[in-house]
Amino acid sequence: MVVASAALFMSLGGTSMAAVSFARNAGAVDGKSAVSASGTVSHAAGRLVATNKSGPDKGMLPGKFLAGVPHTQTFGKSFEVADNAPGAPLTIGNAAGVGNLTATCNDQNGAAGIEDPTTTLNFVNTSGQIINIARRVGVGDGAVGLLANQTVAPLTISGSNTFFYHVQTPQGVNLLINGVVRQDGRGAPAANCLVYGTVLEIS
Repeated sequence: MVVASAALFMSLGGTSMAAVSFARNAGAVDGKSAVSASGTVSHAAGRLVATNKSGPDKGMLPGKFLAGVPHTQTFGKSFEVADNAPGAPLTIGNAAGVGNLTATCNDQNGAAGIEDPTTTLNFVNTSGQIINIARRVGVGDGAVGLLANQTVAPLTISGSNTFFYHVQTPQGVNLLINGVVRQDGRGAPAANCLVYGTVLEIS
């Protein structure tokens, strides 16, 4: 009787423990629960990743979690021209830990009350190493060379035009930055610069 009771107790205990384990892991695959689509890549390491729950990409897996797939981001900023004063540089894009793209909108007309915008773009290398870089305004001749860490590759655009940066790290990460500068209100009391574009990361 004692042996039978002990066996019954252990079997019931094992069943309850299994029920608790099942409840805890319900919805998991191989005991692993999925990281949400809005989670970070570092948090997702070694785990499952869920698809987007809502929005235009509902049911789809975010590209940031896929290796060997180009990643894109967009940027866009509008700047008012300060009459007869230099503008403050604003960050308009961050390129995958390789660098930052900033833009400054300045007035190149010295007459008070009449503004003539010009835009200076700066790609700042924040990668901690020397990178390859090429840059071009419109269809003009490009500049190709090396860019040391914490140094700047500038472009100055007077008038509306397109611009392009191609950056490559020693590890083979390529960044293609395609953008547009539109300058409105030239010769008027109030002018502004609009900078927009895309960053394509290929690794």
